[in-house]
Amino acid sequence: MGMVGEYQSVIQEVERLARARGLAFDPVIFQMTNSDEIAEVASMGLPNRFIHWYWGGTYKELVTQQNKEVFSILELVLNTVPSHAFLRSSNTYLQNVLVIAHVFGHADFFANNHWYRKSNKNMLNEAERHARLIRTYEQQYGKERVEKLLDALLTVSTSVNAFERNPQERRKRLIYSLEERAPLEDFERALLEAIREEAEYFDLIQRTHIINEGWATFVEAELLTRLLTAREWASISVQLCNRPAPYTIGYTLFKHVRDHEGFDRALEIRRFYEDVSLIDLTLTEELVRRLDIFVYDPKEKQKSYDLQKVKDMLIAQKLYKGEPRVEVDPSSQGRDLLLAHMDEDRKLEPKRIGLFLKAVHTLWRNPVKLRANGKVYTFDRRGLSST
Repeated sequence: MGMVGEYQSVIQEVERLARARGLAFDPVIFQMTNSDEIAEVASMGLPNRFIHWYWGGTYKELVTQQNKEVFSILELVLNTVPSHAFLRSSNTYLQNVLVIAHVFGHADFFANNHWYRKSNKNMLNEAERHARLIRTYEQQYGKERVEKLLDALLTVSTSVNAFERNPQERRKRLIYSLEERAPLEDFERALLEAIREEAEYFDLIQRTHIINEGWATFVEAELLTRLLTAREWASISVQLCNRPAPYTIGYTLFKHVRDHEGFDRALEIRRFYEDVSLIDLTLTEELVRRLDIFVYDPKEKQKSYDLQKVKDMLIAQKLYKGEPRVEVDPSSQGRDLLLAHMDEDRKLEPKRIGLFLKAVHTLWRNPVKLRANGKVYTFDRRGLSST
């Protein structure tokens, strides 16, 4: 990680333009780094986070993407106070100017969006504290036992919901139910809380991915048209259109709002919305076609641009993050832990069920039942069975 000397004046100029445009944010600290360091932080989500094999696949994927130049201008900014942002030493000067403008868009989103104002802005230090805690427990209780526990916790951590405030609804989500009811030792409970806190931090990022990246890209374009010469703008505006889908969808929606309802309305949306409300309330038939978002109907063997179908598809992807919808049955009491797969149209692979229930059993210690595929699967000390 290094200094950003040559960018200091342009950082100040972009910040001045951003504030003049009505944006407000906490201080941003920029650091110069190489691609591998960015990929390492991006795969773990935070610098100095605990080391786990789980992050390895993501790291490899990000390095491959960068080497292929798929994502040649990978930017990374953290939702902390102050915000930490990274510039790549291998980028051209102009590419890093794009990243700087994009980063101020994120910093404004982190500081103003209703959901982010409730988020843990100290997660950088928290993650470091969690990593130290894990190392201490490994020395006390043995590496193997802690590793097994972490594997199980990471498996169930996908059931968090950073938005859910209703206690009854929270209990249907496995990790909160285990936190409340599982017969865990003190150190195990402390680990569960640590993993749950980190999972909620990342869950919030996932549930606001389109609006956050869309807003940052929109802000980037707003600021750069004021900063760059026409020639420079022409050379980089092509890159704005070649971003991954969440960036392009979010950017197009914000641009549409600005053109039809004004910039102040765009500011209001970035304050109060998340991905589901952004898609539900701003996506139109015309934009669906322009963005070429469709639902493929295998029976009809054709694409459907039906607005409601497209909205339903995007919203379902957001709500369940591609994971099977498994909930804790409200009738589940005492030593019983009864889970139900809520989407009976989708069959679950028995091997995956076995691995999942084994992880839950590691934490629950008593028999765990799952209703899925028209059967009841049970995992206990003897392993997996079904009736």
